[in-house]
Amino acid sequence: MECNIIKDLIPLYIDSCCSKESAQKIEEHIKICDSCKRLYDEMSAPFEDSTPAEAPKVMSKLNENKASVLQSLLLFFSFALLTLGVTLENKTPFGLNNGYWAITLIIPSTALLLSLANWYFVRSYKSRRSFSTSCLLATLVIASGAYIWAFLHYSFAFSTFIDVFSFFGIGVAIILVFCILSKLLSNRFAKMLGKE
Repeated sequence: MECNIIKDLIPLYIDSCCSKESAQKIEEHIKICDSCKRLYDEMSAPFEDSTPAEAPKVMSKLNENKASVLQSLLLFFSFALLTLGVTLENKTPFGLNNGYWAITLIIPSTALLLSLANWYFVRSYKSRRSFSTSCLLATLVIASGAYIWAFLHYSFAFSTFIDVFSFFGIGVAIILVFCILSKLLSNRFAKMLGKE
């Protein structure tokens, strides 16, 4: 037999998938042909893969699903707080309580809701830390802008600085809690998606 035919049959011989006659011819040939014997030795040697195995795709898909659930729950939570704040604010259109729900619920939940839009761009950030810091800053900037507007809009109802300070102090405390939540939850979200 020619070497080209033997070389084609060697993989079948190694896998024990050729006929007895072919196996006998291959055995006879590799005893006398160094080139085919070398090919047989190379192909029958155990394969050692030095590259690390990839993480299973199922696990990353599971993490993506968990991240999606977290994002959906936060969107629902923000919408629920926003709806509650608007409903309660609507019940106090006049008087000293006017604006209380806007400052304590509507502004913080709107800031959190708008910062969640940043989560769709998580893959464009270099690190988890830069992403979570960006989410915190987005929450803070949006809330700060809204508080400036609220101060200008509602401050006419207050007679003293202490009234203004106590009124807005609650809102500022709540927004600080929301900023910390935004940082922690965005960090967790990025970690679920495999961001280092």
